[in-house]
Amino acid sequence: MTEPAAAPRLDASGARVLLVDPYLAQEDPMERKFVELYPSLGVLTLAAFLRERGAKVRVSDLTFARSLGPVRQAIRGFHPDLLGVHTKSLTLPRALAVARLGQAARVLTVAGGPDAVTRPEVYLEGGFDVVATGEGELTLTELAGRALRNEPVSDVRGIITRADGALHRTPGRPFLEDIDALPHPAWDLIDMEAYLGRWERRTGERRSAVLTSRGCPFDCSWCSKPAFGRSFRQQSPARVLDELEALVRNYRVDYVRFCDDVFGIQRRWLVGLLDGLEERGLRFRFECLARVDLLKPDLLGRLKQAGLERVYLGVESGSQRMLDVMNRGTRLTQVEQVATSLREANVRQFWFLMLGYPGETLEDIEETLRLFRRFSPEEYSVSIAVPVPGTRLYDTVRDRLRSHRAKGRSGGVSLLFEAAYPQSMYRWEQARFRWEAALQQLRGRLDASVLRQLRLAVDEFHTRVATPLLLGTPTRARSRHRIPRPRLPKVPARLSALRPRISVNRPVR
Repeated sequence: MTEPAAAPRLDASGARVLLVDPYLAQEDPMERKFVELYPSLGVLTLAAFLRERGAKVRVSDLTFARSLGPVRQAIRGFHPDLLGVHTKSLTLPRALAVARLGQAARVLTVAGGPDAVTRPEVYLEGGFDVVATGEGELTLTELAGRALRNEPVSDVRGIITRADGALHRTPGRPFLEDIDALPHPAWDLIDMEAYLGRWERRTGERRSAVLTSRGCPFDCSWCSKPAFGRSFRQQSPARVLDELEALVRNYRVDYVRFCDDVFGIQRRWLVGLLDGLEERGLRFRFECLARVDLLKPDLLGRLKQAGLERVYLGVESGSQRMLDVMNRGTRLTQVEQVATSLREANVRQFWFLMLGYPGETLEDIEETLRLFRRFSPEEYSVSIAVPVPGTRLYDTVRDRLRSHRAKGRSGGVSLLFEAAYPQSMYRWEQARFRWEAALQQLRGRLDASVLRQLRLAVDEFHTRVATPLLLGTPTRARSRHRIPRPRLPKVPARLSALRPRISVNRPVR
C-alpha cells in the first residue's frame, strides 16, 4: 500500500518538534567490542521531512552523552509541542525516562521505531501518549500540527493510543510511493564530526551510512518488519548518488555503509549505481548487506573496482534443512559459490550465523561449524535465535518464552525461550566458533599439523566431555565412567607469545 500521488501535503508550520535518539554507546556492551557507530538515519530523515513542512526541529542525539541531561536542556530551552523518541529493545528504560520528562513538561510524547511497534502496551503504559506505526513522516507531521493547535490526536492514521484501559489502533497509513522525494538526512542537526572523528581516530577513515531503499520483499520466519512489512521501494541511482556526493563534499566521507536490509536487489539498479559512481568520479570504499542468491559473481569485479571492501552475509546455518525451516530461500551451494567468489575478489566477508532455532539439532550445529571451517570468513557473529513479536518464530515459541524477555535483556546472547538444549550448551557452541576463528588467525604461524591436532583435541573434548556435562549426564554416571582427558599437542615455547590470540573471549575483527 503506497501513498497516492494526489495525497494532500500535510503542514506542520510553526510546530516545535524535538526528536530523541536515546541510545548511549557507553552502556552498550556490544559497542565496546565492535566499533559500529553511525547516526540514526530514520531520525535524521524525519527531522528533514518535518523541517520541509514548516516545523522547527531539534534532534537530541544521546549517543555520546552520559545522561539524559541534553534532553532536559532541550525541553526547557526549546519548549517543544511534540517529543518523538526512536525505540529499540536495548534503549527501553531510557526511552521511558524520556517520556516521563515529556509528561512533566506537558508535551505530546510519541514513540516510534521497531520496539514500540512490536510491544506498544509497554510504551503506552510507561508514559508515552502515542505509538506511531509504519512510516513516520506523514504521521508525525500531522501529529505535530495537531499538537501545536492543541487538537485531539486519537483519530490520526497510523497510531496506537490507550483509552479506558485498552489499546486503540487507527487504520494504517499508506506507504510513501516516491522515496526519491525524501530530503537528505538532516546531518546539520547533530554533531557529525563526533561520529566521523571517532571513526577517523580508530580506523583512519571518515565513515558514514546511507539508506537507499525501504523494506525487504523476502520472508525469513525470524525477521520482524514492523515499519515497512514486505514492501520494497528503491530510490533511483541518481538520488542515491546525490546523497553520496553531498557526504563526500560536505563531510569528506571516504567510507560508506549501505544500510539497506538487502543491498542491490535489482540488478539493473546496481549497474546504474556503478555507472553513476564512475561517471561522477566518486571514490570511496564501502560495505553492504547482501543475500547469497542475489550477489552475482559476474558483478563482483565491478563492485570491487568501485570500492567494495566488505560484505555482510546472512548465512545463518550450514544445514540446508534449517535454512528451509527458517524460510530463508537460499541454498548452501549459493553460499559456497559466493564465499569462494568473494575470497577470489579479495573482499572481506562477515557471516551472520544463528543457533538455537526451533528444530535445530547438535548435528545441524556441526554442519554449520564445518561450513565455517571450510570458508573461514574474516569476521562473523554467532547469535542465539531471538523471538521478536510479530514473527513466525515468535508464534512458534510463544508458549515457551522466558520471563526476562519483558525485562529488556538483550537477545542474541541470552536464550529467551525454552529451546532444545540449555543456554550453557549454546554458549559452549558459540565458544567453539570463537576457538575455530582463533585457529584460523594462527594459520601461517603454527605448523598445519599442530593446528589440526588442536582442532581435533577441542572436537574430542566437545564430544566426550562438554556435551555430556552440559546436557545433564547424572553425576553418579559420570563418576562411574571416567572420561579420559584429551591429549593436547605440545606447542613450541617460541610460540607462547601467540597465546592471547586464541582466547575464546576475544572477538575476531
